[in-house]
Amino acid sequence: MLRSHSRMESFLLVNLLFILSCCGFGLVSGQNRPNWPPIVETNLGTIRGFIMRTDKGSPFIAFRGIRYAEAPIGEKRFKAPIAIKSWAGELDATQDGFMCPQTGKPAHLISEDCLFLNVYSKNTTTTVNRPVIVYLHGGANVYGGSHSLEAGPEYLMESDIVLVTMNFRLGAFGYLSTRTKEAPGNFGYLDQLMALQWVHDHISRFGGNPHSVTIIGMSAGAMAVTLHMASPLSQGLFHRAVAMSGSATSEHLIDNLYWAQKLAHQTSCPRFNAVDMLECLRKLPWEQIVSVCDSWQFYNLLDMKWNYEVDGYFLKKRPAELFAEGNFSKIPILTGITKDEFTFMISSQENNTGFLNDVSLNFEKYAQEFFMHNFTDNNPKAKKAEKVRNFYLGNKTIAEQNLSNFGEIFSDTLISHGVHRLVELARKWVDVYYYRFDFQGNSGAYTNWQGKPRGVNHGDDLQYFMKRQKLKRHINQNDSEWFMVERMVGLVSSFAEDGSPQNIDGIKWLPSNKFAVNTMYIDEKVTLGSEPYADRFHLWDTLYPLSKSGNSALSSGISLMVALIFLCQFF
Repeated sequence: MLRSHSRMESFLLVNLLFILSCCGFGLVSGQNRPNWPPIVETNLGTIRGFIMRTDKGSPFIAFRGIRYAEAPIGEKRFKAPIAIKSWAGELDATQDGFMCPQTGKPAHLISEDCLFLNVYSKNTTTTVNRPVIVYLHGGANVYGGSHSLEAGPEYLMESDIVLVTMNFRLGAFGYLSTRTKEAPGNFGYLDQLMALQWVHDHISRFGGNPHSVTIIGMSAGAMAVTLHMASPLSQGLFHRAVAMSGSATSEHLIDNLYWAQKLAHQTSCPRFNAVDMLECLRKLPWEQIVSVCDSWQFYNLLDMKWNYEVDGYFLKKRPAELFAEGNFSKIPILTGITKDEFTFMISSQENNTGFLNDVSLNFEKYAQEFFMHNFTDNNPKAKKAEKVRNFYLGNKTIAEQNLSNFGEIFSDTLISHGVHRLVELARKWVDVYYYRFDFQGNSGAYTNWQGKPRGVNHGDDLQYFMKRQKLKRHINQNDSEWFMVERMVGLVSSFAEDGSPQNIDGIKWLPSNKFAVNTMYIDEKVTLGSEPYADRFHLWDTLYPLSKSGNSALSSGISLMVALIFLCQFF
């Protein structure tokens, strides 16, 4: 009797949902109605999702917490990822997967077993064949993730695309390198590569077109985008690239080996023998490794200690050299900066007069640590640090009155000059759509004593197409800033559709190419003009001409040796 009653309830419920959906009151309705129930069959196994809605109420299907690689734990720590095998039964993809080890997030959301991705689609019919956007999060290679708190899909899913977000290993877990076959580095980038391969192999089952994939990254995510453009392993897995406020063509100092040895030293592990170091580090709890690395952040200033390696496998040469030679994926690029980037990051020290005075008196000693550039030179007459100080600050002591001038150095060295160099190198080969985001909304990374934003800061453009729950306020369709959500979603989705962003208010966005540099200034009203900060960028071009640009990445000869050693482990 109970069994019969249960069947009758199920029958009535199914029919009620059908009637409501036909009337427009159900979970899904109209031409955009997804398949129901939200189940996808892949050659790995069955995946069950759930229905979400955009801020305007449009339904779409979410598949969260899909494992794309085996858990990188135990002996798999500090090694390349291993692709996930098929599973039996139905995968419940209704909850976010764990975020990778980092600080500043609730402990229950973090695990070293974190190689998951999310897929969002309006229609999982395999004949739909919609453009795919793959999002690579930022966070200086030590923070962030694909969790819905960090990368909400509600804005982008107003457009007719398939969205994929992913986790990848961070910090020491993703980028530690001994520059030997035991740990050549780039594990976080290899995670991303494996996720891109997963998209290529399976996204058609979610209504996506594997031959129309756009990768989007902001900050460290933008650096990752340009690294995949430069890597021979990633070619063919994506077809358009969006690099927001970041590029691997920057002149950052990179020394993953130094930080690996420092980590080993501070955890009482062997420092110089790679086998012994790794054996010891693999036995440590991830919390200890994260805590030690987090202690290296000083003065409340961001930097990027963990980065890529020229390993001869994922990366053959420095990215700037590869772009200059034309050895990169020649696809349309959308890239840009915000008006102020990190200009106001130093404002946290505005009342620390002793610190600012010490920096004024010892600028050269602080410069390399702060700005992540090599300020030493075989020619003592070069005096790079002195030239930088004179250009931005003159002879003035650093104080509250000129902190923004000091902050411009952070903006240019950490972000803006690298993007400028990307445009200069890539536009000789492909169309580059270049922008500066000038719209100052009601939220920002750096605020004054009243809690109001100071300038248009690093990441301020991202909030208008990626919903981020950690922000204090959320933009909805009744908000005065909603027009910018629609604008940015329109730009990104149109670029993903055909490789060129849509016109804005009737203004055609002309690309930068070998004939000219064009910049779209995105504000409440948009304008098309020449490149911003030309005088500032000229200084850095002079200090670091491409043929002599410094980087601690391995020389080509050592790279070849490491590559041969790396490949030997597979034979």
